[in-house]
Amino acid sequence: MTHTLIGLPVDGRPVVRAQVQQLVALAPGFELRCPAVQDLGNFRLPADRDDLAHWLRHQREQADAWVLSLDMLVYGGLIPSRFIDDDEATLRKRLALLGELKKPGVPLVAFAATMRISNNCVADEEKPYWNPYGSDLWAWSFHTDRYEQTGDIQSRAQGESAAARVPEAIRADYLATRARNFALNRATLDLVEAGVIDRLILPQDDTAEYGFNIAERRALQAEVAARGLGDRVLVYAGADEVMHTLCAWAVGQLRGDAPLRIAVQPTDSAHWQRLMPLYEDRPLPLALAAQLRAVGAVAVEHDAELMLLLHTQGLDQGDWAMRKPLPQRPGVDAAAWACITQLPVAVADDAHANGGDPHFVAELADHLPLPALAGYAGWNTSSNRMGSLLAQLVLARGRWSTSENQDVVALRLAEDLVWQADLRQRLRATQNEQDTPPAALAVAAESLMLTVGNAWLQRQGFVQRIQRAWLPWARSFEIGLEVCR
Repeated sequence: MTHTLIGLPVDGRPVVRAQVQQLVALAPGFELRCPAVQDLGNFRLPADRDDLAHWLRHQREQADAWVLSLDMLVYGGLIPSRFIDDDEATLRKRLALLGELKKPGVPLVAFAATMRISNNCVADEEKPYWNPYGSDLWAWSFHTDRYEQTGDIQSRAQGESAAARVPEAIRADYLATRARNFALNRATLDLVEAGVIDRLILPQDDTAEYGFNIAERRALQAEVAARGLGDRVLVYAGADEVMHTLCAWAVGQLRGDAPLRIAVQPTDSAHWQRLMPLYEDRPLPLALAAQLRAVGAVAVEHDAELMLLLHTQGLDQGDWAMRKPLPQRPGVDAAAWACITQLPVAVADDAHANGGDPHFVAELADHLPLPALAGYAGWNTSSNRMGSLLAQLVLARGRWSTSENQDVVALRLAEDLVWQADLRQRLRATQNEQDTPPAALAVAAESLMLTVGNAWLQRQGFVQRIQRAWLPWARSFEIGLEVCR
């Protein structure tokens, strides 16, 4: 008997759709059914929400659980949620579809991101005025909230100065968009209270310690507490990994699993507890705790089923995408190497944002064959990688040595380490993305992955090979990979 999860991802990128389907298939007897890629919009182009609603209604009888991105359902995707101009009343009508889909005894879990505020002037994923006002909008947001929380006079002056550099009409439009999206997120709490949504995650997309979005997070947390919904609503940093974690949680519920018991072993025990990950709003231990709870796992000191090797270096992360080098490299604790043969090992490679740490992985390979890993993740933000990795470990529970699970390990190393930390940098050094035709950029990316990427997999002892590579959004930041035995 096959249990069918009906899923609505935030968009059609492989990492949030096809790769999640691959993870769910690691659990015997489970499948994740999603709309076709072409029905999920493309980058700034919203999906046809009426067509999606029609598709969802037709899945009602087959659904053993629902895992739904409300950003896709309501706005047509995560990126369109930041600029689509529908009014609040129209969007609320789309949210009402959940009441039609809900069936007694069938879990319905959902997620909706708090709108991010990017700290640069790149308007690709924002409203057009982000270029040139993005950095000032971010500074206005960050310092206004910081002043309100700390009373710091310098932040007040910086916030006022940044606001003065942004035309009043733009500030008003930005605040109105935020207010509309925040109202929709608050409305999801009514659906939890009414029993329509069984589990809700409100992740913080690309954030910092302060900002208008953090003020919204505090307000949401206060309302969750006041309504007594803390056992059903989680609010924490993340976004792209939530489809992974909610699918794992739903499968665990359907199987009746006890929480997966994980031993957490840091590679830099002197610093990791004080590390504040880039693009997130809390120290790494709190981010990890949130992801463990979300996926249905628990950190233990005894009787663990597997070990999570959490790799960091120093008090700050590097960032491959922004060409920010790793500030410190104190090295790997001897205790970490000493214990990695005692349990199955999965690696959360968290020294850098937007890619893994080649230096560390090369050292790891001297202690443990990489194909023997139970899991690996090093993509994008700390919460993206930890959440998706934990989801894999829950879904493949007790089957971490299978060839199907090794397929995922090979894919993640190829994408997160070989592409993000190495080949993407090589491509950007030789190609100007603004001037290179998308087809030519995709050919160059595939050529690198099929040659250098496959040579790396072969050297590490993987039987898997990259069969195809493509750029789903016609830019180098994301890559799609088909990895097969």
